[in-house]
Amino acid sequence: MNIIIPVWFYGFDSVMYLISAMIGFLLSFYFYKIYSLSSEKTHLYLYLGFLLLSTGLLSLSVADMYSYLNFINCHNACTLGLLDNVFDLEDFAYFVYFGLSLFAYGLFILAYIPQGLKLSKNFVLLSMVFLFLIASILLIRAGNVLWYSYHEYFHITALLMMVFITFRTIVNYSENKGLNSFLVVVSFSFISLFHLLHLFSFISGWMYVFAHISMLIGFGSLLFMVLRVKK
Repeated sequence: MNIIIPVWFYGFDSVMYLISAMIGFLLSFYFYKIYSLSSEKTHLYLYLGFLLLSTGLLSLSVADMYSYLNFINCHNACTLGLLDNVFDLEDFAYFVYFGLSLFAYGLFILAYIPQGLKLSKNFVLLSMVFLFLIASILLIRAGNVLWYSYHEYFHITALLMMVFITFRTIVNYSENKGLNSFLVVVSFSFISLFHLLHLFSFISGWMYVFAHISMLIGFGSLLFMVLRVKK
């Protein structure tokens, strides 16, 4: 399925990815500081998860910005070789983002699995390895494929993973009805919405726009919660 990206929004998405990546690195830093004090694996998983997710978003931002700069200058110097390089860089960046995101979400699942369920944690780790192997095999067999030809598989998988995480945050909120717990629910809900809206981006360009707005709200809500805890 093709993705409808509004021309006026082309370039803004890379800025949104960059902002989300910077917020993610901040979250990773704060969760590392919390882990250094608590030594709890939950905080370790959140620290590593946001580190991987932010790295993927940063690579996506750089690739999209490079693509946008070549797009606006295309009427001056547009050659087939240049376009091939742009597409290759974009495909690689999206593959890195997809892979790191799934690993990050797997770590988030580990963080929210109830303590003592070692079998479940081992199952999540094996599932992450399995997803990476399947994705690699598909790409090798498909050869040179554009990222949007397999993006829906990523977003469906990511959405299912995020639904589980969101459900666990709702359970935590029901047990401890505080503002911080509510902000965590809001954060992961909007990140889930980001993937859901992406699946319908072939309908309208606004779906693509709202998806990126949802991503910013999700990251911003979690940063606001962490800053409250820090104070």
